[in-house]
Amino acid sequence: MLRTVLFLITLISVQFNSAALAQNYKIAHCYRGCPLGGSSENHLIIRPIYALSFNTKTKSADWVSYTVSPESIGIASSLSRTPIADEYVSETLKQEDFFNSEIQGLIRAQYVPLVDFAGSPYWNEVNYLTNSVARTSSLSQGAWYGLDWSIRNYVNRRDEVYVITGPIFEEGSNLTLLRTNNPHRVPDAFFKIVITEEGKGAAFLMKQESPVHRHHCEMRSSIKEIENLTGLDLFPGMVEVIEESAFIELGCV
Repeated sequence: MLRTVLFLITLISVQFNSAALAQNYKIAHCYRGCPLGGSSENHLIIRPIYALSFNTKTKSADWVSYTVSPESIGIASSLSRTPIADEYVSETLKQEDFFNSEIQGLIRAQYVPLVDFAGSPYWNEVNYLTNSVARTSSLSQGAWYGLDWSIRNYVNRRDEVYVITGPIFEEGSNLTLLRTNNPHRVPDAFFKIVITEEGKGAAFLMKQESPVHRHHCEMRSSIKEIENLTGLDLFPGMVEVIEESAFIELGCV
């Protein structure tokens, strides 16, 4: 089975399991190694500002990893948000799949936010549809926005951080479907883990149905819980345990 990998701006076609490939190469976007445990059918995509493992069955990345620095953050008000079809992965959601999705309270959201890379010449790469997902407007405007703002605030005050994020699909949940030509399962929740340069971590588990007024600090989780829910080994290169004590850096007392 052909796996497709985009390394910087060069496309390489390979015959390896995407998770194994991620471990054979040092990928700077991943903290101590990229996650293991995803489907062998996934596409590993590495771009200048992020790496992700795209699952063609869920039409979502299983995980997305990136680094936010003071230099990468910028003003995004004048930048395009037009989605870009990924020429290397055809089985993504399409722009038209989100037409009228607001009726369901869903929007086309991005795992890697534009503002975090508005200061980078590669900012437009956040618009690839492989970086897109259906997320509720209440979560996007509430806790998700608040956590992203807190991350940027910390980075501007201190230093860069690693971020890894992705979807959670719960067994036995009431399925939410994006009303496309082929109805598509929407994630039940999302995780986001922040790792500082000192190796401190903070994990968050954010439910889709979260009301807009709910604060991200109310959604604290643990790396172990997220690994149990996703089946991923998020930091396979780690020997020591990540000290999960970065909550205060992100505004959580």
